[in-house]
Amino acid sequence: GLLEWEALAPCDRLAVLKMMRPIRLAKRAERGAKVVAASPGETVENWLVRNGQTPRVREMLWEPLAVAALNQAVSEAAAPPFARVLARMFGTGPNDAAIGLPTAPLHLAYAEPARAFIEARGGSVRTRTPATVSAGSDGRAVVLAGREHLEAGSVIAAVQWHALPGLFIPPLPALSTVTSAAAATASSPIVSVNLWFDRSFLEGPFVGLPGRRFQWLFDKRQAFGNAASHVTAVASGARQLAGREHDELVRNAMDEIAAAFPEAASARLVRATVVREKRATFSLALGQPARPGVRTPVSNLFLAGDWIETGLPGTIESAVESGHRAAGAVLGA
Repeated sequence: GLLEWEALAPCDRLAVLKMMRPIRLAKRAERGAKVVAASPGETVENWLVRNGQTPRVREMLWEPLAVAALNQAVSEAAAPPFARVLARMFGTGPNDAAIGLPTAPLHLAYAEPARAFIEARGGSVRTRTPATVSAGSDGRAVVLAGREHLEAGSVIAAVQWHALPGLFIPPLPALSTVTSAAAATASSPIVSVNLWFDRSFLEGPFVGLPGRRFQWLFDKRQAFGNAASHVTAVASGARQLAGREHDELVRNAMDEIAAAFPEAASARLVRATVVREKRATFSLALGQPARPGVRTPVSNLFLAGDWIETGLPGTIESAVESGHRAAGAVLGA
């Protein structure tokens, strides 16, 4: 466990114990208690320092967790979403803090099963079809998909925050507050560098690199089997990297690997690609607009997505929770 981790000195392990009180408060808040585990006006960094976390334990434990979960530097990200993440990680079950890795591409993990679920129940899924939402004569939302008007009892807009304002043509005055807040919400990037080597050098499917620009390495062959054969270096909260050129990012990733794994020097790089997701997640920095709930001023229009107010950062868990909330609101409307 954490208290036996050799990377931490005795004073660091003692500091970890000091986090149990704020985590217990966060768990109580998760259950609906009127307690505050972290102030909305403080950053993750300030919250950790206030709760007695040493520089070493912050670097080796809390900061890697926070950056991975929030996709934001701890000096910028608001503390409450991280407190909520820790409340769920330190739950009652042994699997609450487990790290799960997909063994198949994500579209096979949930997109295709979702399509099959919908179509098996008489629904339809349309891709590559532009869609907009307008107000009907009764003020209720109507969808235009391609050239077809679709009138539905309820409409759930499950698009990213930056796409929401352009969904309504013409703009719906009743939604001006929501769409203005969405338009003003900043984004936080993720940069991934995919590296094909002539041999393997990682002993496991992934490894963390605390304190480095690329925080994680994933061996896709070990994760996916023969369907993949490369290493991916991932940088979350990567604002300083997102604007760099392809070759520079590849060099940056190779430098990080060489520093962490000297044995990688014998591996020859065969090919490299770079993926920059400049709007990977919404920003959790202090001062960002408030996140909306699932209900809107338009009676039959609801919102869903990881950026909806769930208390969680921009994760699949937040997206799923918002979907359940939106479905519940529709059924109760």
